[in-house]
Amino acid sequence: MSLPLSSILAGGVLAVGAPVVVGGGARVAQARVRWVHSSEVLEIAPLLSGGELLLTGGAALLALKPAAQAEYVWSLASRRVAALAVETAGTGRHLPAELVAAADEAGLPLIELRQVVPFVEVAEAVNRRIVSDQVTSLQLADRLSQALTERIASSGAQLGPLVELIAETLGLHARVVDSRGAVLASGGPEAPEGARGPDAELSVGGIGVARLELAGGPEADTELLETVLARVRSIVALALAQQHRPSLARLAEDELLRLIGAGGGGDRLIELSQAAGIRADQPVAMAVVRRPADGPSDIEQRARAALPSALLLVDGAWVDILMPLGGGGGEAERERVLGLLREAVGRAGLTGALGPTAPSVRQAAFSLAEARATWRLGRSSKWTDAIHDAADFLVERVAERSLTRGAVDSIVEESLGELIRLDQRTGGELVRTLDVWITAGCNASEAAEVLFLERQSLHKRLRRIFAAIGGDPRGRGKLGALAFAVKLVRGNAQLREDPRP
Repeated sequence: MSLPLSSILAGGVLAVGAPVVVGGGARVAQARVRWVHSSEVLEIAPLLSGGELLLTGGAALLALKPAAQAEYVWSLASRRVAALAVETAGTGRHLPAELVAAADEAGLPLIELRQVVPFVEVAEAVNRRIVSDQVTSLQLADRLSQALTERIASSGAQLGPLVELIAETLGLHARVVDSRGAVLASGGPEAPEGARGPDAELSVGGIGVARLELAGGPEADTELLETVLARVRSIVALALAQQHRPSLARLAEDELLRLIGAGGGGDRLIELSQAAGIRADQPVAMAVVRRPADGPSDIEQRARAALPSALLLVDGAWVDILMPLGGGGGEAERERVLGLLREAVGRAGLTGALGPTAPSVRQAAFSLAEARATWRLGRSSKWTDAIHDAADFLVERVAERSLTRGAVDSIVEESLGELIRLDQRTGGELVRTLDVWITAGCNASEAAEVLFLERQSLHKRLRRIFAAIGGDPRGRGKLGALAFAVKLVRGNAQLREDPRP
């Protein structure tokens, strides 16, 4: 359990120290204190585990040179320390500007204690509150577990009444949702739009088939809810197993998507696909949708409604979607699926990507990997599609796998070097304009519409672009090379980290 840093600063024993937040103030509202610790040791960071409010007299810290003070701040921030409080009472001076600047940059709340503070009393008082809250949470979890057990003993393992009891006890909305997004049971008042809370996987026969989700208002205590979830999830899973035991086909579908996500294949893949109703030779396409914590929680239902034959698996912040394609998996079918996905996901305000068509489920893992790469590339580009199409990023995907960074830089410099430097000097988005113009088939009207420009403004940009690249590229054999180069720029600008672990 933890306490909001803001509540500790607002009153109680720490108030006698006249605390003033002088650095890292933007993080105070979100910071939570898991424990209070006091130390004058400058190499304390490796001994901390995160969430601490660290109290120090500051004599040793303030004797350091500014660079060393900044290094100390960064060492604490790297350990996710909640805040650093330094006592300046009796010194006749405030904390140095360099230390404050380092705290701002590191995002570490820095508190100046301008009156003498009994560190031991502060630690005892705050830590006592934290332990008390932990005990209260465990007691609530135990009482709820007991009540659920008694309900099963008296009325049977009915999933609905159990979920309603959880919602009533916690004063929030609770529901059980299967891996396809279907609500199996729910209780309590509907949560505010966009509200999300912790959830826990429910397993039947060792396979996760549903999730118990809790959603309250902004004042809900997330840590208390997580403590309760840890205690009651097995009881709810027992009721789920008795009332909503998934069919062999459902279990096969979920295991199939997990195997594809892990890059697996072989005979097991074919067995699972056949059990899930997908022919071994049927073309498929994989898609991914990013589901942020503060985004809508019904994306599974939206995708299911748009594509009834698709298989879905929620994987943390992601939804993996396997879509069997009819009509031999041709371009018309792919465009139909892409349009349905874009409509469903776009209305939810989310983003995702559609991977290339796989001739059979054996290549589904490749389609999924390319969908993930496409989402990453699309995120760094300035195209605004809700679902990015892997076909639009073929050059970038191939270059990422096959070309070294040096080779990419050389190609880009040869074709677009002067234009890129002009862009850097003027911020005119000239490379972006060239990309859109080429993608639109050199159609000025379509390009202007995409860029939200008047045609006259677009033509002014094109004149500057042509001057930088040696003239109008049409009819000179240069258009293909330029299209290749701008796509390399688009891929080279991406954030290099993988969006999934």
